[in-house]
Amino acid sequence: RSDFQMANYQEDLREQLRRKYEEKEHTVVKIALVGQPGAGKSSVINKLIGKNLFKSGVYTDTTVKSQEASWGALRIVDLPGYDTKQFPFEDWCKQFSVEDYDLYLFVFAGKLHDADGKLFKKFKEWNQSRKHPYFIVRNKEDDIWDGERTLEELKKEIIEDVYSKVGATDIKVYFTSCKTGTGFKKLKNDIFASGIDDVKKDKIIAGFKADSIKDLDRKRAKCLDDINMYAWAVAANALNPIPGVDVSFDLAAFYKMAQEIRESFGLDETVIEKYMTVLGPVGKQLADKVLAYLTKEGIMWVIKQVAGQYAKKQFVKYIPFVGQVVAACAGFAMTKTLGTYYIDNCFELAKEILEYEVMNNKNEILK
Repeated sequence: RSDFQMANYQEDLREQLRRKYEEKEHTVVKIALVGQPGAGKSSVINKLIGKNLFKSGVYTDTTVKSQEASWGALRIVDLPGYDTKQFPFEDWCKQFSVEDYDLYLFVFAGKLHDADGKLFKKFKEWNQSRKHPYFIVRNKEDDIWDGERTLEELKKEIIEDVYSKVGATDIKVYFTSCKTGTGFKKLKNDIFASGIDDVKKDKIIAGFKADSIKDLDRKRAKCLDDINMYAWAVAANALNPIPGVDVSFDLAAFYKMAQEIRESFGLDETVIEKYMTVLGPVGKQLADKVLAYLTKEGIMWVIKQVAGQYAKKQFVKYIPFVGQVVAACAGFAMTKTLGTYYIDNCFELAKEILEYEVMNNKNEILK
């Protein structure tokens, strides 16, 4: 290519990364949590994200306000009861802007009511027009029991009840137990595969807890896919070189990148310190590497150890061709290399923690 063509190509790629970064920064995922009082809505969402975001057992059918909480880019809203004297169904839909969510989780544990059927039909209607998926969750599977019938027979009866309320047989019902962990892998996999747009899907992958190696692989792939975008953000606003080396670098942007990578893998300081003493030498070494990026001072120390090779323009062998084209300064290449290295360390540490938990019967069998 000519110098002119290469310059245009470089500028196009920079613009793509800029748009991707801005879209990522401004995107949130709105999740509506609806269903019957006492069904365990709070426990279900807490199980999915791995945090006690909502207190269990707080809300009843007399609750008249929505309860909101945030986790990363997830905005989760626990909506009050519907089709009541306080909130006739259509009024409830309008007052709480129920159509404006990206994802709906309906949780029940008892007998379905006519109002639930109205909501199921609305789910189908909204999903067909806007492709915002919904999931019907029959929680507390461990409490389903009848001395004269099998669990499978009872499940079939529950599913048929859902069919009758919706007036269709193409509805999937997810059976979960927050006590045993049953059903959550299937629920998460189907949420990821539900057709929600890629940026919002990435936000969900980052926000949900990893309960398997497959979950960790998803998180790692998401972070690696974003590495050029992160590197652009670090290099784009870098006005001053790092003291002592000729590499321009935005420390605040790098710190934010490292924080987002850790959060995606569920690694905050409390978690790391909790497990680093029980994981053995390999786990301790990985924990130390992850903790090195926990503060801006630690990041600066790491950067100064490697910045020289980038300042000497020897960085080209560390990045693929596209990265070389986009890189307007050594800071881009350095961020790309160190960011990839950090993703790998976070992945390996999260894997060590997951395997430790499985060995101690804290999660479902590892697959």
